[in-house]
Amino acid sequence: MSLTVKSYTSWQPLEEVIVGSVYTPEYFNFIPDANIRGQLGRLLDETTEDLDNLQRVIEQYGAKVRRPRLPDIDMFQRNQINADGAPIPPLTPRDWQITLGEKLLRVLNVTEMDDICNEYANAQPGCVIAPHQDKWDSSHVMIDAVASCIVRVGTDIFFDRSDWMTDGQMQWIQDNVLDSRFKCRRAITNGHGDAVFAILKPGVILSSMHDGDINYKDSFPGWEVCKVWDASIFAAMEVGKFRYENFNGRWYAPGLNPTAEFTNFVDTYLTKWTGFVSETVFDVNCLVLDEHHVIFSSYNKQVFDFCRQHKIEPIICELRHKYFFDGGISCCTQDIRRSGSLETYL
Repeated sequence: MSLTVKSYTSWQPLEEVIVGSVYTPEYFNFIPDANIRGQLGRLLDETTEDLDNLQRVIEQYGAKVRRPRLPDIDMFQRNQINADGAPIPPLTPRDWQITLGEKLLRVLNVTEMDDICNEYANAQPGCVIAPHQDKWDSSHVMIDAVASCIVRVGTDIFFDRSDWMTDGQMQWIQDNVLDSRFKCRRAITNGHGDAVFAILKPGVILSSMHDGDINYKDSFPGWEVCKVWDASIFAAMEVGKFRYENFNGRWYAPGLNPTAEFTNFVDTYLTKWTGFVSETVFDVNCLVLDEHHVIFSSYNKQVFDFCRQHKIEPIICELRHKYFFDGGISCCTQDIRRSGSLETYL
């Protein structure tokens, strides 16, 4: 299969996708505290196991999976951890780039993604667009998450208009990436639209309690919307006796029972790794393989009943430490190519 870039929606049959990666425990064997090393090593090992399983499941449904390379371990260890903390692993490609039609937009040039993106650029000259930082609002601290604020619905492209994405960024994408076939529209989701609503197939939307500013009646007339109120994170909090006040609601590692030393290490050196997990609805953060199969990271009765009502088979690929990295299935994957043509759905 040729190295082509093409994706018009989030639901047409998946052909090629990037699945994220995390560092192995060996990257951190310079840490003197054995307990911190052990807890971090378990977290990384289990995350790798889950990502490898996600890859196997995707491949079982016929799609090709690409994985970002990890940095040189010797160089990583020589630099160790500086005052800014450890660099983030190449785990969440959907935050950093998105395929818009026949273009791959890299809103943040993550080095570990270079090899893959360069292959597409060499095979299809002009298909990879990587704007320099000075073409964006460089003061925008969340520039790395801009890609997750874009939702594709065929000829209609929805942009999150919030503190996460500026009018200038939207205009730059419209002028430099899209063409006259596409219509740009706004949907206010207060950032990270892929954790606010997901289109599972034409006419079927999975949404969350954060969708208060989206006017579905006007933007998606006649489409059925399932709003998730009983998000799986609250069940996890109850089982683990985790509460919003713990770790300031930022991160949670189920089954790890983190020590005070590990907690201090994370809050001091791994701040780039964590988000604000208490507000994320992972039940919406999913990967659609095709109109009849969708991958989720955990079970949610409301979501699964809704899927089956619309002849969609929900597939569970567990991400045990999504509550630590604040990255669900959608965040950890970025579709490069889907079959099908450009259509108008709205």
